[in-house]
Amino acid sequence: MTLDEVAAREAIKQVKARYCYHLDYKQWDAYADLFCKNATLDVDRSVKTRGRGDGNPLPQLRGRAAIRAAMPPMLDAADTVHQVHSPIIEMISPGEIKAIWAMEDIVRMPGFHLEGRGHYREHYVVEDGAWRIASLHLTRTWINMVEGDSAGPDTPAAGGQA
Repeated sequence: MTLDEVAAREAIKQVKARYCYHLDYKQWDAYADLFCKNATLDVDRSVKTRGRGDGNPLPQLRGRAAIRAAMPPMLDAADTVHQVHSPIIEMISPGEIKAIWAMEDIVRMPGFHLEGRGHYREHYVVEDGAWRIASLHLTRTWINMVEGDSAGPDTPAAGGQA
């Protein structure tokens, strides 16, 4: 592996770390800037294990502006934690990388609490001199969702305490 390849891999790790950070802190302009101008973002709401399961995708978001516009209505009211682990990074060319990240997320908002595990499948390219996400596809292999009303989920707090 060349020094340039190592540097590219490290740059991708920084992009993904910033993705989680800006998402959790609702820094939408910085979040959107991580995506290419014509990026696509796909989120599958169903659980797929071992390649099985029917898809239940949200409508695909196309373009940095659409991604930026979609986030506040979807997540401003939520407390979130996004973590990524164990990247599988494949260098396609000096300006192109594909990666798979194991992921965990927690989304708490009035009416529901979601905990999920799965994978981000991403394609990165260099655009305007910076590594950016060209496409992102989130799938989950495990999900726990508890629904409630505007006061919150209908289950006791974590640890089984009411």
